[in-house]
This record gives sequence, structure tokens and C-alpha cells, in this order.
Amino acid sequence: MNEERKEVWITGIGIISAIGKDVYSSLAYLKSGQSPLRPLQFTNSIHSGKYIGGAVDLSEEELNSRLKLVDRGYNRTAKLAIWAAGQALEDAGLFPALAKITSVNATTVGGMALTEKYYNEIFKEDKIVDENFLNQMDSGSVSRAVRHYFNLNKWHYHISTACSSGANAIMFGARLIRTGDTQVVLAGGSDSMSKFVLNGFLSLKNVDPLLCRPFDRDRFGLNLGEGAAYLVLEEKQHAIKRNKKPLAKLSGYANTSETYHITGSSPDGKGAYQAMSNAINMAALKPDEIDFVHTHGTSTIDNDLAESSALKRLFGNKIRFGSSKTYTGHTLAASGAISSVLTLGMMKEGFIFPSLNFNNPIEETGLIPVTELVENPDLRHCMVNSFGFGGNNTSLIYSSPA
Repeated sequence: MNEERKEVWITGIGIISAIGKDVYSSLAYLKSGQSPLRPLQFTNSIHSGKYIGGAVDLSEEELNSRLKLVDRGYNRTAKLAIWAAGQALEDAGLFPALAKITSVNATTVGGMALTEKYYNEIFKEDKIVDENFLNQMDSGSVSRAVRHYFNLNKWHYHISTACSSGANAIMFGARLIRTGDTQVVLAGGSDSMSKFVLNGFLSLKNVDPLLCRPFDRDRFGLNLGEGAAYLVLEEKQHAIKRNKKPLAKLSGYANTSETYHITGSSPDGKGAYQAMSNAINMAALKPDEIDFVHTHGTSTIDNDLAESSALKRLFGNKIRFGSSKTYTGHTLAASGAISSVLTLGMMKEGFIFPSLNFNNPIEETGLIPVTELVENPDLRHCMVNSFGFGGNNTSLIYSSPA
């Protein structure tokens, strides 16, 4: 069947982040208009307590206990992925028949948190280090863990395109369905916090020690976060046969890679504009039919200017948009998946969350995000943006199934 003729439904979602350990609690936090971001605490770090971020309040031992993990050696990123993926599979009503489900997973840091656990020991001649941790270091360890934990289809995929990874995993999963390669895909992303992650972003000089301010004139940098989110994508006829109703349909998606700079986007937002407009074209919509844009909105100087410029060019001044990074922190590869789950939840419950810490618009565009809770909006078509280092830009459009 032609790729364009297959309709991709969203039949299950799951999430864990600083604002909650499931969809219900996460949406409640969004409605509250309160930020859970707090000073990040690390053992033996000169930066401990100095930078604000979004940590999941579950220790390794608690994750092991709740997930019933015994001697599997999964890293924290994989554990968060399993937590969110299990929710999505349960929400879709797919247990216990999971063997035919293909998984597409995304991460940037993989098992990096294990590095700081062993780094100082591995070079000591008289120290015996369990080198099994090396198997958990690479990004693909997350994909392997999700596949093995749930005994999914042996065909499992991993995507790592910086901060657009989670959105690209969803897009790739949709393409697998549209081309007839599979009928059900578990797609999402996960990343975890560590000293190495914080130090890496500090070296880029784009971390704000205060609460981040997406799209504000005086923004300085991002607040890091950790978490995971997964969606179950399902071919329409497959869902109908098992009497499963969709949360929404994935009506459009697009990716551009502008390669303007190794970390930054083009100042005029050319790649972001193209990703958004291409997604709208695929969905057979017009810009004025997009009811809300869940922006990438990292609060960094360059990214917010580029995205704001692209929004202005495509939508003018009449678009409702906002960033949830003030709630979750920037969760890296998980951000596109987390934004997707939160957007789908908003479409179902009927509200738009208030963007926090906004005072003055970016001078070049003058755009103002939604800063007050909006209840009972008509959300028929919502866009989710996710833009990564190197100008890898992805936009997704979720549409009401009605």
C-alpha cells in the first residue's frame, strides 16, 4: 500500500519526568503553572547545588525495585525508558501480546552516568573494575534494554540526532507503518542526568543558573532535565480490528538538516521554518489551522531567536505557542517525545499550559507565548517542534481523530 494512504493512530502514551511519573500527574503539574525545577545535587561535584534542573525523584534502587530488575545491569537512561514505555503499552492495551511490536528508541547520553562511577577506578592498576559497564555505555544500550525487557520484536532501532532524537524516533516509526513494514510501533526517547552531562553543557556556556526563560528577551540559557516518554503508533485498520480508539492521529511530520553550525541553528530559522511548513503540507493543512505549537523553546539565545523567527515567518503574530522546558527542564533526546505526550494529553483534557518566566518578547520578532492557563480551547491540530545540534529540525503534527 502507498505510504500516504496508511493512517497512523496514537493509541497509547507514557511519561516520566520532573513533573510526574505518569501522564495524569504530569498534566496536573502543567495546569498548576508551578515549576518543579530545583538545584541539581551530585556527589563529589564542584557544581552540585549551583545549577537548576529537572531530576526524577527516584533513586537507582527505587527504579530497580519498582521495575523488578535483578542483576540486569541496565543504566538509568534505560530504566527511565522502560518505565515510560510500559505505561504506553498498557495504555494501548497491548499486554501480553508484544512479540510483533517494533521499537524505535532515542537517546543522546546512553549510559554516560556509569562513566563517572568507574572513571577514576578503571586506570588504577590494583583495582578490579567490572567491565560489563562498557556494554551499557553506548546509546544503543537503551534500545536493547527496552526490547529485551518487554520481549518485543527482534527488529529494534536506535536514533541519536541530539535533541531532535525523540521526535525523529516517532517520525521513523510512522514511516515504518506507512510503508507497511509493521503495524504497531513503540517509539520514544529517554535521557538521564549525570555530572558528565552537566559539565558538557557548561563547557558550551549555555546553562542558566537561574530558572530558564524561553522566548524572553533576557533569556540566558537552558535548565537540564531527565526523563522519558513513549508513544504507541498503530496502523488505523489494525487498531480498528481490536476496537481501540485513538488519542489522535499523526497527520504530518518533516525533518530538515541545515548543517549551518556544529551546534547552532541558522539565525533566521530557515531549517525550522522548512520543517514546520513541510509538516503542514504533509498534513494537507494551512498554517492558520494549527491551533497550538509546542515549541522546542530551550531558552538559549540562538535557538529561541531562530525558532521565534521561523514562527513569525510562517504564522505571523496570531499563533498560540509555548515551551514546557520550564517544567521538565531540557530532557535532550527525550524532549520531542515528552512534548508529544504532553500535547496529546492537553488535546484530550482540553487545556493549554501557561509558559513560565516570560516578561518581555524577543525584540526581533515580538512574539508572546501563552502565559495563562487556557481551558477548553479547540485543539484540532497541534504541532510539536524538536530541534537538535547541527540544525537537525523536526516538526510533528497531531490531529484530532474526529
